[in-house]
Amino acid sequence: MFTGNVTHKLDPKSRVAVPAGWRAAQGQVLILIDATSEGYRILKCYTKEAFADKMATIRTQAEAQGISPGEIDLYVGKITGCSFEAEVSTQGKLLIPKKQRERMNLVENATIVGRGAYFEIWKPEDFEATNTPEVLGRLKLDQMFHILS
Repeated sequence: MFTGNVTHKLDPKSRVAVPAGWRAAQGQVLILIDATSEGYRILKCYTKEAFADKMATIRTQAEAQGISPGEIDLYVGKITGCSFEAEVSTQGKLLIPKKQRERMNLVENATIVGRGAYFEIWKPEDFEATNTPEVLGRLKLDQMFHILS
């Protein structure tokens, strides 16, 4: 379970340290997905097992909704097409490839945010912009449960 958030400096090789408690093992391979959240460019990072579970859940839920197998394959293909593998080094660092770093405008720091079954990598300023009291107050579920506001 990935929880919490931390901001780390990118090292000279454009790697960011993954929190020690989030590292299953040295040399762990993650699946990274180029994505957006609230209009900001991010990377979603799944273990291989969590990624496979997510793809299976998408298929199961889509089939239950009566979505055609071709449309499901197209959607899963879109996800896997913007995904790539990345290895956590023996020092616990994850390389952020140049293309993704430039797309996200990551220069000096990266914020790593736990999301339960996966974690995200954000430009720190973008993450902060999505966590103001005003933004959190607009979340319908938080209006119901009042955990964050």
